Amino acid sequence: MKNKSGKIIIRVICFLLLGIIFFGIITNIMIPKWITPLDNRMSYIIQGFYEEPKNSLDVIFMGNSDVYRGISPIKMWDEYGIASYNYVSSGQRMWVAYYMLVECLKYQTPDLIVLNMDSAFNESDASESNYRKAFDNMKFGKNKIEAVTDPVFKNTNDQIFSYIFPIARYHSRWSELTSDDFEKAIKREKFAYKGMDMVVERQPNKYENYMSRDHSKEFVGEKCSKYLDKFINLCKEKNINLLLIEIPSAESWSKDLSDRTYEFAKKYDLDFIDMNLNPKEFGFNWKTDTCDEGDHLNVYGAEKVSKYLGKIIQEKYNIPNRKEDPKYSSWYQASKKYHKDKKKLEKELKNK
Repeated sequence: MKNKSGKIIIRVICFLLLGIIFFGIITNIMIPKWITPLDNRMSYIIQGFYEEPKNSLDVIFMGNSDVYRGISPIKMWDEYGIASYNYVSSGQRMWVAYYMLVECLKYQTPDLIVLNMDSAFNESDASESNYRKAFDNMKFGKNKIEAVTDPVFKNTNDQIFSYIFPIARYHSRWSELTSDDFEKAIKREKFAYKGMDMVVERQPNKYENYMSRDHSKEFVGEKCSKYLDKFINLCKEKNINLLLIEIPSAESWSKDLSDRTYEFAKKYDLDFIDMNLNPKEFGFNWKTDTCDEGDHLNVYGAEKVSKYLGKIIQEKYNIPNRKEDPKYSSWYQASKKYHKDKKKLEKELKNK
């Protein structure tokens, strides 16, 4: 009798486990993959972060689309052997950045966090799609629950439920599914570009004298200040260096915002590097190094920024060169794919 009961229990457990696995696969199939050029490869960027070996990244870049278009971790590897990753999301707000930092530090112990400050002056809510690009791809756990239930996101109970069980939001996608949905739901792999969205198009900057635009009434608002404080305090608590930067961004930046950020950085005894002030110093050219008329950089601009910034952070924050470390041998393969794909994109653009 005992043996029979034991077998029944085992069968029930196995049935439940298979059900959970099946439910997880179906959920992954239904969630949008955000991998088209318009959607900036968000599944690759965030899910790829989880595929990096635990505690293997020395530098984490955080921020919005300016970062995944403006920083090339592979260029930093090629030049300096820096192991880094762009752990970012589209239209990111500071309250998203904070919860992504919490998630990041569950898996990595970086020497340095580099935060792009473009979002520090944006108190508005992001779109639902931008929030979902971050949280639908985040692993289920305490941090995800705390994030989606935080009042700052203004989620209803139904929305909270759909973040925790995304299939509730995407159950009607059956007719839209493609082979990518099935492939990416099962196959997990490292993202060779390490969180970068590579673009080779060139569209010259249309914002002349953008640094002189009047942003004198702009300031770091209440919501941004709250989550920046939490962000900074968490870095201090974990004994992680924090560097503030601003990647060249003619569409949104100005000297006024730069001055405000310097004041903020001084208040918290942080370094701030504004690459809008001295672009010629590292060979940056607004005619050739932006992909969309000054909003985001293309790969050529990103590589110039990364070569310049990589040298500074390696020297100032003593970031190790991992090129001789056998544990980082996969980075050579990632670099090879990055450059191969870059040539392919250039060829495709030329043939259009």
